Amino acid sequence: MSTGHAQDAAVMPVILSSTAFLNSATDSQRKEYIELEGNPNLTMEMKQKALTNWALRCGNPVNGLYTQYMAEKQTLQEQEDQRMSVIVAQLSPEAQQADKHVRGITSNLNQTKKEMDTNVAKQLKKLPKKVYYELTFATQ
Repeated sequence: MSTGHAQDAAVMPVILSSTAFLNSATDSQRKEYIELEGNPNLTMEMKQKALTNWALRCGNPVNGLYTQYMAEKQTLQEQEDQRMSVIVAQLSPEAQQADKHVRGITSNLNQTKKEMDTNVAKQLKKLPKKVYYELTFATQ
């Protein structure tokens, strides 16, 4: 569901780039990509390296389009991090500290996605209800 034209425009290039590199891949290359991307046993760092190596093995145009996709994804992540920093700076010191802990967990690439989600949930569960609600509602 669309929430705003500016947001749709920001997301659109990533969607197009993703489609472009996968559309340029062969069926067997797409299958390998999907297997790597969906492997729950790989740490996020291992997955990033495996996907980069996959793109290199595919060669161009897949590699070039994948590199472009990753650059766009990184830019969007940086923009989101900046947006969140502005929001979090307006919260209580307790909520800011809680956010710092959560960001520490999410920036650790030496864990699987499931481990990260579990660790974030544990951290959030430790928070006083007031801080939990402040942080979660402010960052939605």
